[in-house]
Amino acid sequence: MSSVETPPPIGASKRPARPIGLGADELAVVAAFAETMAPAGGPLPPAELEVPVSASLGELSARLGSGQLGVVRAGIRAFDRLPFPRRFRTLTPAERASFLARLSRSVMPHSRELLLLMKTLYAANYLRDERVRSAIGAEARCATDGPEPSAPLDLGSLEPRGAGEECDFAIVGSGAGGASAALVLADAGFDVLVLEAGDHYDRRSYPDDPLEASLGLYRESALTIAEGLPPIPVPVGRVVGGTTVINSGTCFRAPDSVLCDWRDRFGIAWATELDEGFEEAERILEVQRPASDRVGRNGALVAEGAAALGLEGAPLARNAGSCVQCSSCPQGCRLDAKRAMHVSYLPRAVAAGARIRKGVDVQRVLCRQGRARELDCLADGRPWQVEARHGVILAGGTLGTPEVLLRSGLGGGAVGRNLRLHPSSWVGARFDEPVRGWEGIMQSYGIEQWSDRGVMLEATFTPPAFGGQWLPGVGAEHQRRLAEFSHIAANGVQVRDDHSRGRVRLRRGGGVRISYRLRSPEVRRLAFGIARAAEIFFAAGAREVYPQISGSPILRPADGGWLESRRVRAHDLRVEAFHPMGTARIGVDEGTTVADPAGAVRGTDGLWVADASTFPTAPGVNPMVTIIALARRIALGIAERHA
Repeated sequence: MSSVETPPPIGASKRPARPIGLGADELAVVAAFAETMAPAGGPLPPAELEVPVSASLGELSARLGSGQLGVVRAGIRAFDRLPFPRRFRTLTPAERASFLARLSRSVMPHSRELLLLMKTLYAANYLRDERVRSAIGAEARCATDGPEPSAPLDLGSLEPRGAGEECDFAIVGSGAGGASAALVLADAGFDVLVLEAGDHYDRRSYPDDPLEASLGLYRESALTIAEGLPPIPVPVGRVVGGTTVINSGTCFRAPDSVLCDWRDRFGIAWATELDEGFEEAERILEVQRPASDRVGRNGALVAEGAAALGLEGAPLARNAGSCVQCSSCPQGCRLDAKRAMHVSYLPRAVAAGARIRKGVDVQRVLCRQGRARELDCLADGRPWQVEARHGVILAGGTLGTPEVLLRSGLGGGAVGRNLRLHPSSWVGARFDEPVRGWEGIMQSYGIEQWSDRGVMLEATFTPPAFGGQWLPGVGAEHQRRLAEFSHIAANGVQVRDDHSRGRVRLRRGGGVRISYRLRSPEVRRLAFGIARAAEIFFAAGAREVYPQISGSPILRPADGGWLESRRVRAHDLRVEAFHPMGTARIGVDEGTTVADPAGAVRGTDGLWVADASTFPTAPGVNPMVTIIALARRIALGIAERHA
């Protein structure tokens, strides 16, 4: 059994401790930027004078991992140098305002991305302040149209025991795939041990502060970025329950056309036989569509605009029962009305005999005679090992699963390749009437009119702390729009990436490095979707629309043709992605897939994959229910083999 290298005792090294967090010069840049973005005399409390943005970021930076801190530090330093030969932090207030105004109109991708980074850091730290949120009128609250959900079910002891534990099957990851597989195998009578790198939260402990939520619930403190032009944020969960804890709860079955493609092109014979798994998932998750009059004003405006244009749409099916207000989804559901894995599948698995351990970071899979038998782990930073008598199931997600495989030297050359993301873009609109999107369902109404083109629209209102950076403008102009956030509606454009793809590699010093190339077909799909979202908002009565296309003006009703006439390039777009998939895909072709159609990793007995990394292609819809059904099918095959 190989050992994990242990760090030297404290005090053993003579080297001085490396500084923790951002330095004084970097925080001075942040302070100067914040003062310019929220000056005194505006409609909201002034930054720095009343709201300590730089001090907030300084405290946050001291808790970031070295990789995330390095990205933030490098970005701030690069931004400071943009007014060369001057430094931004040395400019006068008037010079800063003039410089930011010019920068907001820049055609240089590098400059635009640095400005967006600074707006993101500023908005997250400014909008976490209760005085600012109170001035805007925003609140994070959940409500149901019926009785509140019962108290969270018992998950047993979550603390790792001793120097390690034994089990029949070790499952790495507690999200949609891991929880589904755990339930199947525990129900079949196997001794199941679920390992989660993150902590455990539920409605009794979710952080109220959005930044505390980012630190506690997300991988890399929600600073995971896919490198490329444009760089793409990819927020994923790192918590008991995985990304299901912080997603919007939208539930789709993979389209039949996608499943048929997986069967015919990738040799997954059972891909079109998932109905039983879909039905079980929808029953356990209590999936239902909200009534049209209960989605909130944000969703209603999208529905009204779509109806005026003769488009087909409907409220989105969700795993939140009778929930009618959910403005805290990215921070965990305040009521646990959203049936994430930690309040649905995992309690059932524990009741059937499974154990869950939090704070366990799996480093590598160890093999004996070609069979996966053990796991080298760190449990709260100390060496900890697992012996799995029958094998290991990797379900750490599209980023975590290839990370373990690459560290272990298993799975072959396809590991980490074929990354798909469902690139997405936020489209905002200002209405004369109050929208107060936080009073409705966060992701509420869908338009599938163009699904055959790989384009889907989902009315998604982003809480201010997570979406303030998308508002146009800088300085007083941005502050004015921020103050009017109650009049902002939002629609999300999501595209199926049939041609664009990326890769996950190990990063020197730990973690993974993600790269992604957004290709022309997906650029055209995003531009098409943004144009349609703008049309829908104008049809609903919007006064302004804010497309996330660099160089785009603030659109007004008479400007509808501007988007159609503009040639949009990849680096013009501001993109996010919430559905990473495909980095350990299954199929019959040994050269392009990591595992066979049963989920078994090639070249290693007793090792399987059961999460979104197995997807051969992007389904074009929110993938949670498909992950659950797919993992269930793989786990049933494992259980049958070991019966």
